[in-house]
Amino acid sequence: MGLSKETAQKLKYLWEDGHEIEWIETFIKIVNKDTKLVPFILTPEQKKFVEELVKYGIVLKSRQLGISVIIIALSIRQCIVYPNSNCLLVSHDQKSCNAIFDKLKQQFNSLPMWLKPKENANNRQEIKMANGSKISAVCAGNKDVGRGDTLHLVHLSEFAFWKMPEKQLNSITQALAPDGKLIIESTANGLNYFYNLYFQAKNNENSYKSFFFNWIDGSTLFEKDYENSVEIYKAKNNNELLKVEELNDEEKELVNLGATMEQLMWRRLKVASGGLDAFHMEYPSQDIEAFISTGANVFDNKRITEVQRSIKKNNYIPKNNITDLPLELQKFYGRSFFIYQIPQVGQKYYIGCDLSEGVGLDHSVVEVFSQDGEQVAEFYNNKVKPYQMAEIINMIGRYYNKALLNIERASGGNSCIERLRYNYKYLNMLKQKMFDERNKAIWRLGFETNSKSKNIIINDFIELFDTGAIKINSLRLLQEMQTFVINDTGNMGANSGSHDDCVMGTALALFALKDGRHYKW
Repeated sequence: MGLSKETAQKLKYLWEDGHEIEWIETFIKIVNKDTKLVPFILTPEQKKFVEELVKYGIVLKSRQLGISVIIIALSIRQCIVYPNSNCLLVSHDQKSCNAIFDKLKQQFNSLPMWLKPKENANNRQEIKMANGSKISAVCAGNKDVGRGDTLHLVHLSEFAFWKMPEKQLNSITQALAPDGKLIIESTANGLNYFYNLYFQAKNNENSYKSFFFNWIDGSTLFEKDYENSVEIYKAKNNNELLKVEELNDEEKELVNLGATMEQLMWRRLKVASGGLDAFHMEYPSQDIEAFISTGANVFDNKRITEVQRSIKKNNYIPKNNITDLPLELQKFYGRSFFIYQIPQVGQKYYIGCDLSEGVGLDHSVVEVFSQDGEQVAEFYNNKVKPYQMAEIINMIGRYYNKALLNIERASGGNSCIERLRYNYKYLNMLKQKMFDERNKAIWRLGFETNSKSKNIIINDFIELFDTGAIKINSLRLLQEMQTFVINDTGNMGANSGSHDDCVMGTALALFALKDGRHYKW
């Protein structure tokens, strides 16, 4: 019997790109937590993920939010809508691989008989379809993963737990079809390659689009868990519920993020059984708290997380609200340059500059602090050449009441100092008293960084941060502080694969602030 015109139009609509959600909700069923087979109705988090998915995606998530499940559904749709497709689901161990494949088979078998392609093979590793498509589920570390294939949808599950992730990712990426999609998804597992990839994506420093899904917004999947936790909490607390006045500071911040009292009672039971650090890693409320640091960290990770939690996204002043910003700075605003507080009349400002050669590797950074210890502006860019940075520093310095500049004499710093003094006639720059080979005192512009001087300025930074003497407004700076460590040789710097340019720029600014001098100009 032929299809009605209405049915044919609906099928045509569902087969078009952009209607993935409707296709999945129409044809696929899943087993819910009550073990019942039900239509796959996506959660808000799953819908957001599907709607915003691009060629390269990286997902940091709380546990059990159903991201793997929706990726399985997308792979099934890919193989049916586009015959001869090849989808690859890679897990970090055999147990996870088996679980993924079981969910794949369940979803595939739930398809209407008229829609489900005939299977040429269905084993513990792959489903091969008569239309030429296949979906494979394998373990990370298999040397044949992706070899010789052209892949149209790839899911790398719990990527933070992989061994040699960078090497394997490079191999799989080379097999990706021009119109294929690669999705990296994981809970956190410390400061590793996944951490670097995620925050690079968040900062628009690589090809990936970052997604973060916290445990608070995923409440629809845990309603019964919350109900059970309320009863357990009451049984342990004289039949009393948790009250607002009993909340600690972190719980109050979670309420501001949307947490309910039921969720907080569930959280308290989780923390009591597994510890706060483990909860932050598996059930983060904000991305930065998910990454548990080691004892080698220089800065207090707990305080970093508390500060980060207090900062709103896009907390810099909107460009349209700044009327006197120089034209050259306007083109960088919102991408490389951010202002958190405009200059105040009579206020003194201090600027630290850690400069690179502008060849796409390390960043040139300008950090601006007020005399009260508040970070008021930040500039970072890894493509601007030193001679261009001199012009930018000149404009930022003059904009902030002819701020005192402290520029590191390394990499692009020396040439910037020369241009600022002689081309731009910038006179308010920090000087260091040094002694030549004849023990004659000489004054040199800028800051000489060596192991001794670096330890001094970093330890000053640590003290000011720990004691609450400074206010940090940059999320990027906090991310760098989180990965600033002492290595095996006793040297301080960024963890492998991370940056410390903002940390050093801030340390230089705070050194100038602590020195307190301003030269008459």
